[in-house]
Amino acid sequence: MSDSIRERAYAKLTLSLRITGKSEAYHKIEALQQSLDLYDDITLIKREDKQVTSDFAGDNSLVVLSAIRKAFRLGGMHLSVRKSIPIGGGLGGSSADAAAAALACAELYGLPKEEVYAAVKDLFGDIAFQMTKGTAIARGIGSEIEVLPDLPLYHVLLLFPEKGVSTEEAYHLADDLPFGQGDVREVYRALYEGRNAKDLFFNDLYRPATLLNDEIAPLLLALKDGNALLTGMSGSGSTLFSLYKTEAEAKEKAASLPARTLVTKTFSPSSNGK
Repeated sequence: MSDSIRERAYAKLTLSLRITGKSEAYHKIEALQQSLDLYDDITLIKREDKQVTSDFAGDNSLVVLSAIRKAFRLGGMHLSVRKSIPIGGGLGGSSADAAAAALACAELYGLPKEEVYAAVKDLFGDIAFQMTKGTAIARGIGSEIEVLPDLPLYHVLLLFPEKGVSTEEAYHLADDLPFGQGDVREVYRALYEGRNAKDLFFNDLYRPATLLNDEIAPLLLALKDGNALLTGMSGSGSTLFSLYKTEAEAKEKAASLPARTLVTKTFSPSSNGK
């Protein structure tokens, strides 16, 4: 059996998000999420001792790997990460790394993936979707996943404001603002059918994010155009996005924008192979 294994950690785009309530420790949400063909490369390596380490101290991956090690009585491990997903932009990079680490651990030690999934899916919000990938609605703290039929292939223009947004502060501000509006299934149906969904966009964290980062609102205005099917902000921000049917449309718009951009596409394990 190998002493190391590689895995891709795919970014996620939150296409719509509404806050549905709050428990003692967490806000509850309902969010339409989509994997992107933008990923970190992770390598999980067995250690001779019992320690669990990572290139990023305090990363969610350490929590996940430590939980798996304890649950299945495994040895030590080190996680090496080559980052491509922007940090702190609302694209779920840390959770993606942790999910990929869990999947790599299952393969490295020959563990049933469904048992590993059950052991870690409630540790923090995004890991359940990041282990599932594709297109899904996430509910509760993010660990209740409804897998949906894949969306058509869309080309995705990402725009990155210079400043980020604190997720904790955004949720805190949201408590004092109206929330709970919007229908994630309506957004999904429109995109599934290839229809324009611009007027359907909603994100209960958008208004809080604009109060924390004054770049977001003007850049979102600059991002909007007639060719995009959906334009909005992912998660708690600050990454903004537009979906296009063609790569040429996405690249043409990117060339006109006054901030850092990246053009990628949607990803599905069923159609992309992993």
